[in-house]
Amino acid sequence: MEIIIGHGFAAAERDRVAALYWAAFRRKLRPAFVSAERGLSVVTASLRSDRTLIARSGNDLVGMCGFHRDGAGAVPVTWHSLRASLPWLAAARAALVLSPLARGDVDDTLVLDGICVDGASRGRGTGTALLEAAVELARSEGLRSVRLSVVDTNPRAEALYRRRGFEQVSAGALGPLSSVYGFDRYLTMERRVDE
Repeated sequence: MEIIIGHGFAAAERDRVAALYWAAFRRKLRPAFVSAERGLSVVTASLRSDRTLIARSGNDLVGMCGFHRDGAGAVPVTWHSLRASLPWLAAARAALVLSPLARGDVDDTLVLDGICVDGASRGRGTGTALLEAAVELARSEGLRSVRLSVVDTNPRAEALYRRRGFEQVSAGALGPLSSVYGFDRYLTMERRVDE
């Protein structure tokens, strides 16, 4: 299976990219919304094509990797984007619940905003291809490293990141909020682009 990585997605692919993202991160995102349908709707409306790397196999979109740039990620769940999709009270609730998960830009570093691979394509090199494309993007922009986070409930992803040269730079725990988001601990990992 040949994997081709491209920058951004076509308008007709928005729903597919949103479905991949929601499937990968729904456990963390779902508590912010009254229903999964509403959460998926917000993700779909918020997606930024210019903040994504897309993996394709033939005509099939099989994965995506979001990244941060200029203060916004692939799914910037900001007050503005929440209000565009939700009533005021629901937007306020979602903003509050999502705030512990927020990431931002880091100087000289490409911060990844979620890697998602279709279930049928896992174990076939899609995640590796997306990671390497992210490293190349960082290199081409003159950045020194790529950074990502991985949760303790995803040891397979952590193993992939370590195999691809990512090393732990910090760790954290959610404590009492772990039951809300479905994970307790997380690692922040980084890979230098010159390695």
